[in-house]
Formats: sequence, structure tokens, C-alpha cells
Amino acid sequence: MEQPCATRHDRFFSVIDAYRLPMERLERVIDSSYFLRSDLSFAFAQGYFHPPGGFYGKLINYPDPGGGYEIFGRPYTNTTKRRVGGELHLIPIDEQLALNLAADRSLADRAGFPPFAEYHVRFDLAGCVGFFDHRHSLAVAMGRHPWLAEKVARLSEFLGLPAGQLGATGSSAYGKIDQAEEDIDLAIYGSLAEHREVMRRIDEWLRDPANRVHEFGRTWPMRFMIDGTLVCPFFIYGRREEIPLADFTMETVRAGVPFSGRVCDDAHSIYLPVMLGLEEVRLGGGRADDIPLIIYDSSVRGEFRRGDRLEGPAALVEVRRPRDAFRALLVTMGSTLSKRARRPAGG
Repeated sequence: MEQPCATRHDRFFSVIDAYRLPMERLERVIDSSYFLRSDLSFAFAQGYFHPPGGFYGKLINYPDPGGGYEIFGRPYTNTTKRRVGGELHLIPIDEQLALNLAADRSLADRAGFPPFAEYHVRFDLAGCVGFFDHRHSLAVAMGRHPWLAEKVARLSEFLGLPAGQLGATGSSAYGKIDQAEEDIDLAIYGSLAEHREVMRRIDEWLRDPANRVHEFGRTWPMRFMIDGTLVCPFFIYGRREEIPLADFTMETVRAGVPFSGRVCDDAHSIYLPVMLGLEEVRLGGGRADDIPLIIYDSSVRGEFRRGDRLEGPAALVEVRRPRDAFRALLVTMGSTLSKRARRPAGG
């Protein structure tokens, strides 16, 4: 299996090694972080709870001589997007999982998988040769691309946060940056209170239709255009004590439960996993007590707000944390949910 080393002089390593940090620098696995595996594939960690010595996530790019996605002169296949008739389309997450397993059969062992990881795979940290820290990557990128430093300064001002609380994720995390594309996947660190203020600013900005982003057949709830740049925000908990699902176990009590309810708490709607408070709940057709809804699908971050009515199939699960235990509803594929949006004020 091919291994990266300091003596390589091709373009791939000359860029990757500027961004890649050695595994011994890793303190803990953070949501939306990229890892470089020993076969030079790129794995993406999702969420904040991970197995000892590993992490749950997705294989995003893997080396493929016939692949249509180029990373610094090397052909790769991307498992999340594909071109159809010249247009870029998102691949459904169940198909993404199938592509992950077909690309690397070592990921097929799903023994002991928790219910929330239904559409994820498990990676071993020992099989990784580096990781891409959000803030380190953004600092490197700004040093290599002065135009990006100007963009980040503008975003820092717009969001009301110091630039030190911003980072790069997506392909920008490992240096795949193109000024012509004007596209930034931005990791935003902060407390719950800081993120509420950031979302207030984004919501206000999105009142102007010209600032909204419509791609992949939908208008996105948090992505926005600013000064000609498309920004996709990834909110990262800045305080571990504010992460609701960082240290827990989960067991399925009952699968396939039809539910409906109204969102009464959306404090964690912008993170992965999405965690919402539901009231006016019905389970299996009968009335039920208020209950949390956990959605382990990053495609619906920011999609649901207080007042929205949701319905769909879910699993009833038991969640145990060091300080408490509670029952919740779990959804692992956000597209199975239907929403009736809250009425706007005065509407």
C-alpha cells in the first residue's frame, strides 16, 4: 500500500504535506474532519462520539485509475456527488454507503454498530497517516492564497467572530482551493450563544433572495453568497460541555415507529447530529410525551426550526449518558422526514 513520505516530490504530496498533521497531534476526533488513510483515500469523520481507536464517518474520495475526480494530479472517485448530463448531483446516503463498502471491503464489518451509524462506516485511526485540522488548514491556505485571507477577514467581520474561530473543511481542508470557484466550506467554532448570534446574522442576510444558494435541486437553509463567494457553514461545538451527544450509548427499543410532532427546541439544529425537542407528539397514531428527535444525517443541518411540524418513520431508542438516560426518536436518513414549516411572524 502506498505510503506518503517527505521525500516525495510530486504535486500531490507537495500540497497535502503542507496541510496534513501527524496522527500523534490528534487529541480527539472532531465532527467534519478529514483524515488521510494509508491507501491515500480521504475519510470524513462525522459527529462527536466515536469508538476507541477509530471513528465513524464516510469514505469521501478514494484513488481510482478510472476516477473522474482529480486531486493534485491523481485520479479519484468521489462517493458523494456525480455528474449526470453535465450537472452535478448528490448521491443518496444509502447509495453512498454501498459505494464505501464496494471501494474498501475492510469497511464491511459492522458488528457492534450503534443505531445512529446506519449509513456510516467505521475507520481505524491506526490506518490513517494524517489528519486535517480545521483551523490549521485555514491558516495554511491563507498563507498560500492571499486572496483567501481577504475573504476570511470579511467573513470574520460579517459573522462577528474572531478569525481564530474559523477553519476550513471540505476539500479546502487538504488544500484543494480554486479562486475561480469562489466556494468555501467554513468550520465555525463557538459556544451555543455565539452560534445563535451567527445564525441570526445569516438568517437576516438570507432575507434577500440574491444571497441564497440554490444547488443540487434545493435551496439550502444555511449556505449563503457574500461578495461573490458561496459559503457553506459547518458549526463546530467550541465547548465540550455543550455537546449533547459526545459520550453516550444508544440502543433501539422499537424500529419503524411513525411519528409527528412540533419542534419546540432547535438549539442544536445546526450541528451533527441534529437534535431537536418535539412537543405535541404522536407515536404510532397515539399521543405521547414531549421527546427529543436525533437526526444523524448532515444533509439536514439547519433545515428544521422551532414551530416546524415534522412527521415520518423513526426508531425509538434509549440513550444513556454518564449523567442521565432518556428515550428519543432516531432518524438516520433525513429525506424520510416531511416538514410543514412554521408560519412567519404576522402570517
